Amino acid sequence: MTEEFRVLYLTSDPTPEPELPDGPGSGLSVETVGAVDELAGRLRTDGADCVVVCEDRDHDGLAEVHDAYADTVPFVHVTTNPALDADEVVGDGVLHTLSDGQPVPFCELAAYVSTSAEFTDPANRFAVFAHHAQDGVVTADSDGHVTETNPAMADIFGFEDGELVGEHLSTLLPEDGGNRSLLPPFAPDGEDTALQWQPIRFTATDADGSDVPVLVTFGRFETASGAHYTGVVRDVSQRERLESELESHLERVTDAFFALDTEFRFRYVNERAAELIDVDPDTVAGDLVWDRFPAAVDSRFQAQYEQAMETQESVSFEEYFPPLSTWFSVRAYPSETGLSVYFRDVTERKEREQALERQRDELEGLAQLNRVLQHVNETLVTAANRTVVERSVCEQLVESSLFAAAWLGRVDSRRDTVEPATSAGQDGVEPESTVPVSEAVTHPAGRAVASQSVELVDDLAALDSADPWVEAARERGFSSVAAVPVSYKGSQYGVVAVFATKPDAFSEGVVETLSQLQSVVGLAINATERRAALIADGTIQVGLALRDASNPLFRAVEEHDLVVELDGATAIDDHTFVEYFTVTGDPDETFFDIIRAFDRVEGLTVLDQGPEETLVTMTIVDPPISTLLAEHGGTVREIVVEDGSAELVAELPKSGSIRSVVDSLEGMFETVDLRTKRERKRPERRVSEFRSTLDDQLTDRQREVLEAALRDGYFEWPRESDAEEIAATLGISSPTFHEHLRAAQQKLLTDLFDVPPADRERDVRAGERP
Repeated sequence: MTEEFRVLYLTSDPTPEPELPDGPGSGLSVETVGAVDELAGRLRTDGADCVVVCEDRDHDGLAEVHDAYADTVPFVHVTTNPALDADEVVGDGVLHTLSDGQPVPFCELAAYVSTSAEFTDPANRFAVFAHHAQDGVVTADSDGHVTETNPAMADIFGFEDGELVGEHLSTLLPEDGGNRSLLPPFAPDGEDTALQWQPIRFTATDADGSDVPVLVTFGRFETASGAHYTGVVRDVSQRERLESELESHLERVTDAFFALDTEFRFRYVNERAAELIDVDPDTVAGDLVWDRFPAAVDSRFQAQYEQAMETQESVSFEEYFPPLSTWFSVRAYPSETGLSVYFRDVTERKEREQALERQRDELEGLAQLNRVLQHVNETLVTAANRTVVERSVCEQLVESSLFAAAWLGRVDSRRDTVEPATSAGQDGVEPESTVPVSEAVTHPAGRAVASQSVELVDDLAALDSADPWVEAARERGFSSVAAVPVSYKGSQYGVVAVFATKPDAFSEGVVETLSQLQSVVGLAINATERRAALIADGTIQVGLALRDASNPLFRAVEEHDLVVELDGATAIDDHTFVEYFTVTGDPDETFFDIIRAFDRVEGLTVLDQGPEETLVTMTIVDPPISTLLAEHGGTVREIVVEDGSAELVAELPKSGSIRSVVDSLEGMFETVDLRTKRERKRPERRVSEFRSTLDDQLTDRQREVLEAALRDGYFEWPRESDAEEIAATLGISSPTFHEHLRAAQQKLLTDLFDVPPADRERDVRAGERP
């Protein structure tokens, strides 16, 4: 007995070598020979258990070889010609028909030959191949009666050796075990060829009548005595039990799981995976994963899966899948049969991590922004002019990692527009033309000036606008923008626009910090303008008409036919001021009562009342006209109230904005009309030097006392007001008044005569008697 079932395969095309699929049993070898002479030599020297002849062309001399060895070696002829009959085959060989492209089923042919009494020596009927086969092999005639079985049939189904011979095939494969029409010889005429060796799941019946799940493949053979069908019957009960246990296990695992074959087709999907990726586990099997999820093509998912299959090494990664709006944590384990993928939905964790990361970025950004603002403050203190202030703000802002670019525009109140002035970061970030000031425009700079609050565009990509500035910002990679108005005490100076490359870059904390720019930059610009006004050689003098029917002073002056002229004002604190007026005419107590009833007037004192003129002092809250002008670097030269209106003469620096002054006054009065405007030169004597003395050497209280004494006629002779009266007006005692007045006079006279205090003391001591 040979150790293996040896097949000689005669074909005119010996390449490629035949591939032997997994078949029943083991010990099968197939040797390809390309010529009849070679076949004869092999049979003569080594013998064979079977000869398979490919009927793809005529083989000269094959009939002689067949006649010489047919008694000991079975010949099987395979063909793709369905019209060929068995009697047309040379000798008494077996004819097996193949469909186009179907490989030669060597395992099944060997099984048939091994179990066929017609072609096998009784002594070797179950020799090697069939005898050791683990799967059952059964042969039936065209009527479905069993003609041969191998020993495995007894082991699998409990039938005694040869017990099934003569029985109908339905004894083993009952009608209710599956679709028998898919199995030869039960298939309709003409269809059994197409069913050659196609695996069919069936429920067989063993000797005890119990069900046995099997996988059956049948093939048809033509012999001189007619058609025969040989089938390989594989018991799959253990495999199905293991698959069921595996499926149960996979359904119990907490992770989602799916299995792919080597072509990345779904083989199995557990319930958790079906839920997460939204598929039906029963219908998705066999689908290509890239067809089911086209968004995964060319993604990290595809790259990682292909890498795992190519290297046969596991991979793990986390990735976001946009169509499902889900973050997945994935572990993929490759094998020779495919890929096992375990994954979890980690969206909640990733969102927490991203929120923490955003919070860290925001805190770091806020720290940077606060450092920028501190630097801006330090720079603005020494800024020489408004242009330096504006440029410094933009440059400092883009030093923060939060912002990629910034520009600053000035407000033109006459035309209600914002004019770009300077920028930092990317060139061309500022708009090409003016920006209208309105809360209805798309540009946040125009809205910010109109609303006097920070305006945002969180996502430029979502902004449905054809405005050129939007397209320009997108082209430069910007995703969000914020605009901060710049103003100080009612005066609008401009707007700062900052750009970021991330959407939603301006959190609540960033906006709150940026909003500090409004007053910080506004104060700096105001300070530079006031400083410029002090050292300027020339000024602009303007005449303004103020009207307000609701103003008690205007109304009372008109009703009593008076003329009121402002002589001056001094500040007690940031919100309280003392103003001095000369009233021409004959005011009575009713006039003064009307003024006292005004909610901004805290007190009114008549200092001196004569037949034609009366000197009055009023204590008021909120900034008067003189203080408002001072915020713009200007001063009041004259205010005359008459006939229900006031004529204001003011002096402004050449660099000052008349329109800003008018806008500020319009917040106090119903109408403000510009009447005159002319330039004036400073006197030869430098006013700034004398004011410097006042600012640097006098305390606030000393200056207040000195101004009050001068305006109340304390230095006149005879005195128009004594120390007690002036002290009472200021809310201090008479000794305190005298103390501050003497200190102020000493400082001014010392500066005037340029005599240091130490020298003066030495002169005094030198004149004293020892």
